[in-house]
Amino acid sequence: MSWNTIESDAGIFTQLVKDLGVSGVQFAEISMLDTLQELSEVLYGAIFLFKYNAADYSGEAPAQGQYNYDYPNSLFFANQTIQNACGTLAVLNTLLSLVKEHPSEITLGSTLSDFLEFTSAFRDSELRGESISNSDQIRNVHNSFSSPDPFVLDEKQQSPDRPSADVFHFTSFIEHEGVLYELDGLRPAPIIHRELVNESGNKAQFAENVTIALQRRMQLALDSDGKFSVIAIHRDTMDYLKSLKDEGAITDYEYELRQAQELDKRESWSKEISLRRQNLHGLVFELAKQVAGSMSDEEFSAQITRAQKATQDRIQRYHGGL
Repeated sequence: MSWNTIESDAGIFTQLVKDLGVSGVQFAEISMLDTLQELSEVLYGAIFLFKYNAADYSGEAPAQGQYNYDYPNSLFFANQTIQNACGTLAVLNTLLSLVKEHPSEITLGSTLSDFLEFTSAFRDSELRGESISNSDQIRNVHNSFSSPDPFVLDEKQQSPDRPSADVFHFTSFIEHEGVLYELDGLRPAPIIHRELVNESGNKAQFAENVTIALQRRMQLALDSDGKFSVIAIHRDTMDYLKSLKDEGAITDYEYELRQAQELDKRESWSKEISLRRQNLHGLVFELAKQVAGSMSDEEFSAQITRAQKATQDRIQRYHGGL
C-alpha cells in the first residue's frame, strides 16, 4: 500500500499526532518569525517546508551547519525511504527526539512508544526509515488525511526524476542537549548548528536560535527562487492554559475566554479536515460528463465562458463587500 500526499497544515499535523495517540503537543502556522518569540514559553521546535533542489543535496556537507554522525542515542533520526511522507517523517523525527527532553509534557501513546522501543537498538537511520515505511499503523493514519482521488496518475510522474519545481520537502529544527539540531530525512545524519547554543536552557534563547536558523534557510530558499512556510510545534494550548490557571497566572475569566478561543480554532480545523477527506472531484467529473454529453462543442465552450464570468462577478462582489 502506498503513502499518499497530505497537505502542510497545522490542523492536519495536530490531528495526525493525536490519531497516533500522542498528547501534549500541537502545531501552529507561522506567518512571521517574530511569532516564535511570542511562543517561546511553549515552543518545542519548528518544521520548515521548502522547494526541493537536488543540487543542495549533492555536496559532502550541508550548506549550513555540520553533519553529526556521532549524535546522542536520545536523538531519534530516520531517513526518508519512501515518497509522499516527508511531512510525517519530519513530525516523527521531531516528536521521538522531543519526548526524552520533555517527558512530563509529551506522551507518545502506545503506537509510537512501541515503535520507539522497537527501533531503539537501530543505529542505522535508513533502517529506522524503513521501519516507518513498513508500519501499517503509521501509514494508515497518514493516509487518512489524503482525500480520495478519482484520477490515476502515471507512476512515472511520481518518480524522483520529476522536475524539482514540483517537489517540496520538510526539515525540522529542535534543541537537544542545549544545541540546535536540524533533522532532514534526506540527509545522511542530523545537522548540528554548533554556534546556536543555549547552555542555560533559556526558552527565549531557544526561540531566538530557531529564528536565526530559519532566517538563514529562508535566505537560501529566496536565493533559489523558492517558496517556503513554517509550522511551529509547541505545547498543547489546553494543557498550558490549565497550568497557568493552576499557578494563578491567569484569572478564571481569562482562562475560560482563551479556552473558548482554542476550542473554536480546533472546531474549524475539524471541519476543514472533514472537507479535505470528502473530495468531490468524482461528483464534479460525472456531472461535467452528463452536461457535456448533451451539448455540441460550441455550446459547451459558451457554457464555460458564462461560468467563468459568473465566478469573476462573485469574486468582485465579495471583495467589494469587504
